[in-house]
Amino acid sequence: MMKCLRVDKDRDMKDEKSTMFLMNGSRLLEKMITFCNGKCCIPIKSFTVEELEKATNNFDKKQLLKIDGYFELYKGFLQDRPVIVKKFIIKQADQFSINEILYAAEEKTLADRIIDRDDMHFQPVPWNVRLKTAIDIANVVVYMHTAFPRPIVHRNIKASNVLLDGNSAAKLSDFSLCVSIPEGETYVEDIVAGTVGVIAPESLATGYFNEKNDVYSFGVLLLVLLTGQRSFDNSRIETGDEFLLVNHVKKYLGMNRFKEMFDPFILGEAVKEQQLESVGALAIKCIDDAAEKRPEMIEVAKELIPIYRSAIDPS
Repeated sequence: MMKCLRVDKDRDMKDEKSTMFLMNGSRLLEKMITFCNGKCCIPIKSFTVEELEKATNNFDKKQLLKIDGYFELYKGFLQDRPVIVKKFIIKQADQFSINEILYAAEEKTLADRIIDRDDMHFQPVPWNVRLKTAIDIANVVVYMHTAFPRPIVHRNIKASNVLLDGNSAAKLSDFSLCVSIPEGETYVEDIVAGTVGVIAPESLATGYFNEKNDVYSFGVLLLVLLTGQRSFDNSRIETGDEFLLVNHVKKYLGMNRFKEMFDPFILGEAVKEQQLESVGALAIKCIDDAAEKRPEMIEVAKELIPIYRSAIDPS
């Protein structure tokens, strides 16, 4: 479930980055509901500000799970169900504007479960769950690219925007940077925003975004699942390696040492090397510097299915 509260801003203030961050998420939800005539196959329900405040005990800091740049995550209960409320807060004109999204409650992100290993409660994600997560997120992105009259580009697919529930089902979050491609166009021009290491190089250089930007970001997510490393990491520079995971991987590929980058946790599961290599090869196709050489997301999703099946059925 998700909820976006509309923020009334002047549409012509395109240079105001924070305005765009806040507005895109709410507009995306409105478009999704409109396109589906109110009967979208993805369950969407609206809640009032009062309901969300009650669910989180008025956004009590004791309920705070995470702070990440432009938003805060709060745990709570709504209609007798545990929930997480994502509260977008950006200071502007001495006021805080809020854009909120409500998710079925998961208290861990993929980054928490794979990357942040200093947590004393850290439990590594098994290989088959990582593959299932990749398929779940790929299907969401395919839906955004193909289910509407105009494709919707997420622009910020990353491990910290993937939520995992108690059954390890994955949900893509943070639609604040989403943009739709205008009718008759193959891309949309917008401010360059997102996360270092997951923005496609052509978008970073030109400010043009289309579905291939999401393919690139998804390829980086596959590398994170495969290596257990961050999309960007200053500590790698200290050891003479590359800051960006994409460049780090390409460096090891060039030295024919890519296997050394596989996450030790999944290697400890005695996973078939062919599965790891197949996911690695798919990721490399997704992060190709040339956008036109990257596959479509639907092709990526299809290619993941047999790899996952081989993981859950070793026979």
